[in-house]
Amino acid sequence: MTTAAPVGLLPSAIVLQSIVACPLKDREPLAAKLGKFEKKLFPSSEAFDYGVELKKKNIGIILAFKEGTQELVGYLVYQRQKSLAWLHKLATIEQERRKGIAKSLVGFLCQQMKKGGCRTIVLWVDEARSPARALYASCGFQQIERLTDYYGPGRTALKLELNVAEC
Repeated sequence: MTTAAPVGLLPSAIVLQSIVACPLKDREPLAAKLGKFEKKLFPSSEAFDYGVELKKKNIGIILAFKEGTQELVGYLVYQRQKSLAWLHKLATIEQERRKGIAKSLVGFLCQQMKKGGCRTIVLWVDEARSPARALYASCGFQQIERLTDYYGPGRTALKLELNVAEC
């Protein structure tokens, strides 16, 4: 099932598409597209196997495209667990950063979760990733935990939480 984002939340010329349950015929091409996109943005140790992820019933993906094209400029991956959603991945391509796309992706996720009765969105972020931390703070996330060496030696993680009723 896919849904489109409300126009008021988006930077101009960007369209969001939500994939809640990926039909079998669409999984392979979408997994390939996301895998290719992710290789440009994340270290290989942090890459997802989207062929596996898209088979899970509680995985959702929100894609950001340039309007009128199939050019992917960002995405968000989350996992829904009753009243809790885990934000697993959020990325935009380098040349589209700081234009509101990531914030729109988070806002759209928040609105979807609010409609579905979810109360909380949670994520882990590397403490050293200042731009990501600033984005999450601007979206209303609050730090609730800190784990040393979570991502490896010397890489501390912060657990952040967002009350869906407040977004």
